[in-house]
Amino acid sequence: MVDLRIVSYNLRALRDDRSAVVRVLRGLDADVVCLQEVPRFWRWRSRCAALARESGLLYVGGGRMLGGTAMMASLRVDVRSTIEYALSRTPKLHKRGSVAARIHRSGASLVVASVHLGLDADERHRHRGELVGLVDRFESDVTVLAGDINEGPDKPTWRALAAEFVDAGAGDDTPTFSVVNPRRRIDGVFVRGPARITSYRVVDGPDVLVASDHRPVVVDLSLDPPGVT
Repeated sequence: MVDLRIVSYNLRALRDDRSAVVRVLRGLDADVVCLQEVPRFWRWRSRCAALARESGLLYVGGGRMLGGTAMMASLRVDVRSTIEYALSRTPKLHKRGSVAARIHRSGASLVVASVHLGLDADERHRHRGELVGLVDRFESDVTVLAGDINEGPDKPTWRALAAEFVDAGAGDDTPTFSVVNPRRRIDGVFVRGPARITSYRVVDGPDVLVASDHRPVVVDLSLDPPGVT
């Protein structure tokens, strides 16, 4: 079996305690980190790269051009076929995008996409279709969408995702937002294909409380190596 850890985390543009963000990311020891609201303005690219380096990760892609959606990865995995994809614009609303990449570890492979849907329900519905089309380009047996959905499991876009993918946190209503007043599960990880979800958790703790207004979501997956059915 090949084990991989996927994390989704909205960083609120590092406007809170950046050192706490680094400690959280180091402690999570993820293979792939799907980020939302990374820095988008002054020296954004070097700031993202520095955050990755200090967190023991590599900066894969994303940032300003994708509305703050990004991806980082551990040195344990091989990142291939990365796509930075700008989602269709909605007049007067914030630009949105996604980073998708084929990830290899110990011979097993999957596609992971970092996503951040918007505040408008119609736009979320439209972007869900665009994201599914994006990951389908890879023709991967296992696909993961991870990010800030900006709505809960009882809403239409989340339900549509959960109908096509497995909601890794189904049955666990632990809120992901906000850390000060935790009341909504709006960050999720969705898995499609022959991968076993071995663990799901929403992280809490002193550093999480001061790092951002979202809690990180951690999902552990187990995949068969090549040749095993």
